[in-house]
Amino acid sequence: MKLSKKLLSVVLILVVLAGTAYAEETRVIRWGRGNSGNALVTIAKKLGYFDEAGLTIEETPLDGDSALSALVGGHVDVLSNNGTNMPLRYISAGDKLTIFGGHMLTGCMPVIARKGTVWHGVEDLLGKKVASNAGVYAVSGPLMDKGHDPKTEVEWVQIAVDSDKLAAVINGRADYAVLGTGRMYAALSMKDQIEIMTYCSDLTPNYSCCRMETRDEFIQENPTTIKLLLKCLIRAQCYYEAHKPEVVKMMAEELGTSEEYVAAYMMNEHYRIHVDPIRKPVFRAWDYMDRLGVLEKAEGVKLEDHINTELYKAALDEVIAEHKSEAPEFYDRMLAFYQENN
Repeated sequence: MKLSKKLLSVVLILVVLAGTAYAEETRVIRWGRGNSGNALVTIAKKLGYFDEAGLTIEETPLDGDSALSALVGGHVDVLSNNGTNMPLRYISAGDKLTIFGGHMLTGCMPVIARKGTVWHGVEDLLGKKVASNAGVYAVSGPLMDKGHDPKTEVEWVQIAVDSDKLAAVINGRADYAVLGTGRMYAALSMKDQIEIMTYCSDLTPNYSCCRMETRDEFIQENPTTIKLLLKCLIRAQCYYEAHKPEVVKMMAEELGTSEEYVAAYMMNEHYRIHVDPIRKPVFRAWDYMDRLGVLEKAEGVKLEDHINTELYKAALDEVIAEHKSEAPEFYDRMLAFYQENN
């Protein structure tokens, strides 16, 4: 069927406008790189996924509060290693940030005690000294769900450095400690003195360890770029799940550490990476933090205005259409996971 000249003109105008809008988006993403890196970014770089998508990822070493401050101030465009607690606190305070994807779904975060301690469940923490803080909702949330007030029924021992938490358990200053993923190697190396009781991901499944966030204006001005980024990371997740020993080597080289150190957490079943923004678990985290009183909500802030799942779903649909034949079971699981968690 032939198009009329008028209709053809309209179509051509729309194509030109779409191409212009696409061309105006940046293809450079300034990534605030956490100290522990991001395996999916490393994979996507090494396998050329970013090159295929026409993206340039410029990494800047950043961690902690300085990373969120740099993001809010426009010095970087994307973060992925700053947990869920911290981005939600910034959003609560009125900062214009959007969660659009994820990095670690669950970290390999052990709860440790002195060797010989018997573990019955999360209520074992009641009345005990725990080297952590009530704001760790993966631990406090289950206690609240059982009707307890973790702020008053647990004695939190405020220790900032994980190595000092280990020492506190060994010398009796604390009965338990909640360690970060990066301390798995040390915890396993000290098994003659301490034992792993449980993991945060056992206490709160899919607790949303680390989300990916950007400024509202960046995602609004560069939706195609964000979608392309997500497509690359989804493909990288597929590769990661099928080649973990190889990725251990990649990350050891990237981080300048030993393969044994990386394998201690990456080869553990509790360490799970997922690009999905997981809307439902993020809302659960927000609720836990609100009940714990650690959110300082600015007037009018609604979390639903700061989570974008549409671009991830669009990216997933496109990757499935283009690559499902390469790993059909993986992509079926990705789709089912999205439907369950969003």
